[in-house]
Amino acid sequence: MAGFRVGAIPLAGGLRPGAPGAVQPPFNRGWQGRRMPSRCRPRRPDARLMLLAWLLLATACATSPYDRAWVSSELAARAAPLGPGADGTPSLPPGLTDAATLDEGTAVAVALWNSAALQADMAQLGVSRADLAEAGALPNPTFSLLLPVGPRTIESSLLLPLFALWQRPARVAAAKAQVEQVARGLVQNGLDVARDVRVAHADWVLAEGRRGALEELAGLWSRTLELAEARLAAGDASRVEVDALRAEKLLAEDASRRARTEVLLARERLRLLMGVVQSPLFAQAVPKESPRESRTLRPLPELMALAQAARPDVLATELGIQLAGSRLGWEKARIVNLLARLDVKPSTSANGSPQALWVPGAQLDVPIFNWNPGGVGRAEAELMRASSRYVLLRQQVANEVFVARERVLQASTSLAAFQADILPALTSASDGARKSFDAGDAPYVLVLDALRRLADARLRTLELDADLRRALAQLDRGLGKQGVAHE
Repeated sequence: MAGFRVGAIPLAGGLRPGAPGAVQPPFNRGWQGRRMPSRCRPRRPDARLMLLAWLLLATACATSPYDRAWVSSELAARAAPLGPGADGTPSLPPGLTDAATLDEGTAVAVALWNSAALQADMAQLGVSRADLAEAGALPNPTFSLLLPVGPRTIESSLLLPLFALWQRPARVAAAKAQVEQVARGLVQNGLDVARDVRVAHADWVLAEGRRGALEELAGLWSRTLELAEARLAAGDASRVEVDALRAEKLLAEDASRRARTEVLLARERLRLLMGVVQSPLFAQAVPKESPRESRTLRPLPELMALAQAARPDVLATELGIQLAGSRLGWEKARIVNLLARLDVKPSTSANGSPQALWVPGAQLDVPIFNWNPGGVGRAEAELMRASSRYVLLRQQVANEVFVARERVLQASTSLAAFQADILPALTSASDGARKSFDAGDAPYVLVLDALRRLADARLRTLELDADLRRALAQLDRGLGKQGVAHE
């Protein structure tokens, strides 16, 4: 920053006060040889210290703690840490190995470590940190030079944007808020990835369960067909009964084959979300169910309070309101632009020797016609939109938590009923119908109906279990952290 030395400006005759031949000012004649009392001296050191402190504050380095390491630590506290994302080669987090089984927690950890979608979103943090560096950069002074043409002498001037220095702390504060907003939004993106992985793992578990159930049902139809053929050979059954059972057996075998394909597709969808689809990691793995939570859910008001306080996107939206307010104040202050000016012109002293004439001054844009109405209007609209988004997001969070909690309760209640009462009753009825058919006491229609009901009940039990896992994943995402939904 250029400084102005007032003492360097030539006085009349080109001589400094006190020099030989200089005319002494009348007010200074009585003070020659005297020392000014200490209490009457101007306290220049204090003013200089204040100016130095202001310059240090205005030109302080613009940094932010919200970087990739911070995002990783936040995700580690809520779900799992973020991966390095160096060369895009799939790898495993420390402490994990490629195993024959894959549970939900391992899938989430590997996904956050390798997810290409999350790594692409992390580029937003680099952009916001670059904006912070730009906001903290000092403005360059403007130097102009007029060449001597005709009677005009050479002149030069230096312009320093003082108002830009004055606004720099506000710009840096707004840029820091934007960096934090982006970082918290990336944490929410990581929680979305964890939710998607848990839902995909639940679909994989469901596909594997359906495959096993349909293969078992195909075996039941095959054994029932063998009994019917034996009864047909003995003359106790008709050809129509045998053909009907054979058709049911073929349908069950086809459903079993399609279920095996669905298992393969569900596993590949999960590996895509995990970021390991182009590597041999977990290529032959089978799903492993995580134990269900035995504790009861927290009350709804407590879950609402947890979500509003912990959701990263809610905190990011609050920062958006703060950022919009800062921009509004900045736009209102942009109606004035003050620049420090220093002109240098050639001159001659009284004795004819050449010297430089230093002329300090200022340049000010007078706000007569333009009061920056466009910038102020846009900033006010942005503030209104940020406030409306905050209200809408809080409503969405409350709705997401409410819906997810109700789905968890409904799925857990229905699953308990199927496992405790409905499925055992249908299994007993199916066994009784087959035994009666073997003994010749029941028609084949009764066996068909019993086996179909049993198949539907088993598949419905698997679907309810998957619904429960999906609802828990959605509830954890709605709360902003895993493992806090239960008491």
